[in-house]
Amino acid sequence: MANNIYHFVAKAELTAKENLMRFIEVSRAKLSAFGKNCWEENKWTTHKGTKKVTARFATNTKPYDSYNFYPMATPFIDFAKAYIRYIFSYNPVTNLQRQFEALRILEEALIIAKGSADVLLLDGLVLEQVNILFPKRIPNKAGRNKAGYQMELLLDFCRDNQITPSLPQWKNNYTRDKDLTISLDEKGIEHRNDQLPSNEEMMLVADMFSQAPTYGVEAEYYTSAMAILMTAPSRFSELTLPIDCFVKEEDRAGIERLGIRWNPSKKGKKGIKWVPTEMKEVVIEAHRRLIRIGESARLAAKFAENNPGIFYRHSGCVTPPDYPEDKILTPKQLGAALGLVIKNESSLQHGTKWLKNLYEQNNGKISYRALGQYEWTFYTSKFPNWPFIDNERKVKVSEALMLYRENEFNPRARAAKPFSFLFPTCNQVNDRFIQKDSRSAASLWVKHGFKKADGTYLRVDTHGARHWLSTMAERGGMDAITLANWAGRALIRDNASYDHRTEQEKADELGALMIPEEASSLDKINLNIPVSYEDIGSDLPGCAITTELGVCIHDYAMLPCQRNGDCETCKELVCIKGFSKSLELLKQREKAVASHLAKAQKDHELGAFGADRWVDNHMWRLAHIRTKIRLLEDESIPDGTALFIPEQYDPSPSKEVLRGKGLTAEIPSPDELEMHNEIFGLLRGDYA
Repeated sequence: MANNIYHFVAKAELTAKENLMRFIEVSRAKLSAFGKNCWEENKWTTHKGTKKVTARFATNTKPYDSYNFYPMATPFIDFAKAYIRYIFSYNPVTNLQRQFEALRILEEALIIAKGSADVLLLDGLVLEQVNILFPKRIPNKAGRNKAGYQMELLLDFCRDNQITPSLPQWKNNYTRDKDLTISLDEKGIEHRNDQLPSNEEMMLVADMFSQAPTYGVEAEYYTSAMAILMTAPSRFSELTLPIDCFVKEEDRAGIERLGIRWNPSKKGKKGIKWVPTEMKEVVIEAHRRLIRIGESARLAAKFAENNPGIFYRHSGCVTPPDYPEDKILTPKQLGAALGLVIKNESSLQHGTKWLKNLYEQNNGKISYRALGQYEWTFYTSKFPNWPFIDNERKVKVSEALMLYRENEFNPRARAAKPFSFLFPTCNQVNDRFIQKDSRSAASLWVKHGFKKADGTYLRVDTHGARHWLSTMAERGGMDAITLANWAGRALIRDNASYDHRTEQEKADELGALMIPEEASSLDKINLNIPVSYEDIGSDLPGCAITTELGVCIHDYAMLPCQRNGDCETCKELVCIKGFSKSLELLKQREKAVASHLAKAQKDHELGAFGADRWVDNHMWRLAHIRTKIRLLEDESIPDGTALFIPEQYDPSPSKEVLRGKGLTAEIPSPDELEMHNEIFGLLRGDYA
């Protein structure tokens, strides 16, 4: 259910205490984040998408962990609850760690400085204690920076909302750590090595995938998940794929390409992630294995979707088909339904915690109806958007590729639970590929004897595969936009966080982009490098100005351009053969000028005063444009050639006057020119 939103506005005529009480009451009565009946509890839970969000109102003044803690002192805890509920309603996040660090430090500072956890007592002495407590409670520099930002927001909220109106300004002075992704020192190198799996490790993952059928269903399932993640730089949370996630299309060469419909997280661009040709058969095989392994789980999920609260009577049940829903099950019948061995009633009373609870909740009388309600509630509660698995509510749980049954991979279990359907967590996948000291034989590496050449076990998490694949793409020369889209990133600059190439590699790449001495003007235009006058056949010093139609040889030392950007008929414009952008623009302008010319001609024929001058002007302009187009389309002229209309074919009006009076011999008359193509006709006005 969506959170209610209520904008709290303090009233200047009220006291600080009255504004505080109003704020607490607003949050308690008008907001619904974390549930309407959560206020008296000291541990709140909700979901942001598929992520579970926990709000634990534990105090720093006594030891605490995830399961055992002492609540914050009164009256501060009511303010803390109101604040968390209020900010979460406006901005739901998946983790409230930093917000709670700020609240706990503030509560502790109040107790030390004032002897009471009352937010109304906030003053400069309390802020001094805040500064003392920060490095003690948060030793990590990056953590202090993030918690400090939340503390600044918290204190500003108290001041701005008249709860502590005279509170001094407090600024977050805890700076962020430098970005080790691009750092050149030893720490930066070490960080990149830790983030990036080695090629040896990634090849061993591939080897494990190829041999997985001989190792069993657990190896098949988890190596298939990793194989799909290695297809394109992906996050584990993006594996909410449907079973029909494949797309097949032919490319320009007629070769069939395979793609995966992907819904990227973190606001990435939706679309298709195309599978590299070398990975095509691997992905198809991984998909086939996951379809087979999850088939029973999807059938159970489909039944639960269509039959809420009804038990899924599977092939392992030993009761007759017409066995009544409310008839009590014997221990043997119940065990068969659950895929367990239950010898007698005592096994239920002293069994596992969940089985004992089921027995007690039903007073020892468990029917298919009671069992169905329990099982349905238990498994559907694992999916916050039931019956959908994704936040966008497009993929149903019963269609999810990665679904599996409980105990599917547990070698100690008699069998997987028939009426069960689960989706793996990121930690479950990572536990199979990272060997931890705390779990001696949990990883696939230990179970099946895989080690690196130096004798150590592998540590490859799901995000490591993303880093590795992104870096390989960078090394292969993939452009930034394609890589960002392929990886499902919202911003191109995010590529840098996954680029673990050495500085030498990056320098070599830049060196390869340096333009050779024989590069043409077209090469320089395409790479946004200055084009010299020499490149276009002029002996002037300096560089030309690149425009949308070509390059301009008008030097800054001259008077400013007198044409105000009218480049189409300017003799100082040099078109570059092969510069497709200029050709496209000239063709667009050709259509426009031809249309204007046709109208001017029609008006001239009708006797409109002055239309003849517009006809001449449009003919003159159209001749220049078509001449340039003809030259740019001439296949006999090589790309990169500088093209312009020589002045003898289009002299200035002043030189024409001088030539007519016989005062200059630089410009030949039209009769003296020998033209063997259509250019002269265009210049003459043969526009048709």
